[in-house]
This record gives sequence, structure tokens and C-alpha cells, in this order.
Amino acid sequence: MTLLLFLAALAAIALFGVITNRLTGTKPNYLETLELARDERELWRDTQADFARPPRFGGSRVTSYPRLRRHTIVWTNRRLIVAQKVLFSSKRLISQQIYFERAGDAASEHARRVAREFFGGFYGRGFETIVATSKTFGEVHGRPCLSIKPNEESGTALNISELLIFSDRLTALKAALS
Repeated sequence: MTLLLFLAALAAIALFGVITNRLTGTKPNYLETLELARDERELWRDTQADFARPPRFGGSRVTSYPRLRRHTIVWTNRRLIVAQKVLFSSKRLISQQIYFERAGDAASEHARRVAREFFGGFYGRGFETIVATSKTFGEVHGRPCLSIKPNEESGTALNISELLIFSDRLTALKAALS
């Protein structure tokens, strides 16, 4: 009987997700079908990176970041795209899109508007949009990483203190960004 209740709860959660996505118009966006803008070009890609979002409030005191190498990070001249492989699929689903603040940039202004929406514009788009202010190369627990600081609006709305990218190819990224 307990197993049936558990399966019924799982079915109810899945049904709620399907209904919510239909009502909000949310559709999956895959990295394989992503088309870059005409003036956008890819600077760096790592298919075996890791991405972490430590929370601003309510996080654990000590956190370790295992290298599972399950994210794909694509850095373009306009944005940073984070994708993750979906269960039982060979495609990579876009989960975050990060823009860096640039004064007077139309894409940055659009991203700032989207990032202010509920859950960073997740509902209706299928991924979060985050606006960041800075990036620094450093180490976390002895592992090299890139730390990205979200702006105050994105950090508060999504409860994130920073975004961490762990990769074996950070020196190539540093060279591509300079």
C-alpha cells in the first residue's frame, strides 16, 4: 500500500509539472539546437565542467564540490551558457544563461529585465537568466575555479551568493577572455 501511495505522489508531481509548463508556455531549450546571434561567436567550450550555485541564505556551513564533470559551459562574446545532460537523453538542456553588465548594451538591458522576472524568467523560457557584475579566477577547497558574482537583483531573486565553474581547462578560458 505504501508503494502505491509513493507512486501516486510521484505521478501527481509529474502531472503538476506538465500542467505548469503548459500554462506558462515553458519548453525545453537544448544546447544542440541553440543558434547563436549573428554577431555572437563562441570563445570557449568545456563539455566536462561543473557548475555550482552556493545560496546567499540557508546554505550549509561547509560544502564540498565533487568533480562529476556533468555540465557543458559555452562562453560567447555576449553571454555564458550552462547546460546539463538530461536523464536518459543524449541532449544537453540549457539551465542557466549568464550575461555580464555592460552599460548601454541592448542585450544586457534585456537580460536585466528578464532576470527581474519570477525565478529569473524560468517560466516561459525554460532556463534562468542571471546578470553578473564580475568574474575572478581563484581556488575553492584547493580546486581551481572561476567565481562569478551576480548583481544584487539576480542574487536576491534567485538566492545565490556566487556562481562557481570548475574546469580542467580554466587556463584556456583565461587566454580566450584576454
